[in-house]
Amino acid sequence: MKHRLTLHLANQTVAVERFLRVARHRGFKLTALELASSEEHYAINMTVDSDKPIYLLTQQLNKLVDVQSVTLQQLQQQAI
Repeated sequence: MKHRLTLHLANQTVAVERFLRVARHRGFKLTALELASSEEHYAINMTVDSDKPIYLLTQQLNKLVDVQSVTLQQLQQQAI
């Protein structure tokens, strides 16, 4: 199932690497990524795909010290 997440991270390049590593280690495939930066933070919109429950990813992302917020939107699966 596909899920769309919006994250706000501290404005540090290592913060982006950390959250991408968490997504990969939790078994989520990154299908889309948009990143915008400001002086205070990075705003990231990403779409992930996995059969695993999304809470496995969101709980781990919220534990990262650089993550300021995580917002989840469930996308509808398109029928083939």
